[in-house]
Amino acid sequence: MQDQEPSEACDDSDPIAALIERASVAIGRLDAHVSVSSAAGAWSLRAAWTGYARALQLVGTEIDEIDVFSWGSGVSVPHRPRRHTLVDSFASFAPWRDRLLADGRHWKEDLPFSPASDWSGRHVPMLARALALQADYVKAERSIDAWLSLPVLLYRLGLTERPLPCLVEGDRRLLFAPRDRGPSSRRILRALEASALQGRKSLMAIEDAHVLAVSALANELRPAALGRLVPLLMQAPVQSPESVARQLKLTLSGAGKLLSRAASLGLVREVSGRRAWRTYVVPDLAIALGLVAPRKGRPRSRPTLSVPNADLDAILQDFDRQMSEFDARFPLDGGRNDLR
Repeated sequence: MQDQEPSEACDDSDPIAALIERASVAIGRLDAHVSVSSAAGAWSLRAAWTGYARALQLVGTEIDEIDVFSWGSGVSVPHRPRRHTLVDSFASFAPWRDRLLADGRHWKEDLPFSPASDWSGRHVPMLARALALQADYVKAERSIDAWLSLPVLLYRLGLTERPLPCLVEGDRRLLFAPRDRGPSSRRILRALEASALQGRKSLMAIEDAHVLAVSALANELRPAALGRLVPLLMQAPVQSPESVARQLKLTLSGAGKLLSRAASLGLVREVSGRRAWRTYVVPDLAIALGLVAPRKGRPRSRPTLSVPNADLDAILQDFDRQMSEFDARFPLDGGRNDLR
């Protein structure tokens, strides 16, 4: 039996065609939402941490998503086992981010092999092409770069208008070069649909956190320090008093009180359960990573701004200014290795 070609995988009578359609629709909706969202920058970095965690798992690294967020935010999470390794598992993160953000490059560039598939004269969905290329990549080079290639390929093939780094998926069975890639393609397509849906849910959660933060700032009598904390939380959602004190130039006591104040406003959740050396995580991420239990009952409606119109413009302008200042101080270079 020959390797399954993308054209065969897209036969209307084959269930894989429905999987391609569903995954493509989910990816398209996420792509459209990111393009109009004011939280796209913060989401992109979080999505990259999520995608990189999945890639590490695909190469056999025993690691959970929270460990990557901990590394990226520069804050140790309590009750997590220490990782002892002679290999830097995060060495490929920054080069991958550079490839994601490189515009105007052809999809064949940076591939360490010559693509064997020939799609000339045939109508093959871009998603099927990307999966075939990733399978060839995995066969040619068994490295994390092969698993990280899918969001890059989707972007450069034109399936997405911007990089969507959460779309890192794969099947380790491809390492054994199976003659029939159909089962692996089905698993990857289902996982891609789930990743796109979760990515959009994460983006909406960041947008809701933005609304809650603006409302909280508007109702605070002295929002200065809180206003500096909110941009930090959007970029680095795992924090501790030590990290906040270091990055916002506060005393350790002042940083602890500031985080407690943010927790009382619902901007963060304390996840360590300790009275000292506490760790705080933004609520949606704490629930998504299983650090705290989700609320029971019917889902709440999305929050709306409860600020007088006369004050709204000034508050939003001040918030945007603080976000710009924070971005200038801490560029989105993919995280820091200074775990403390």
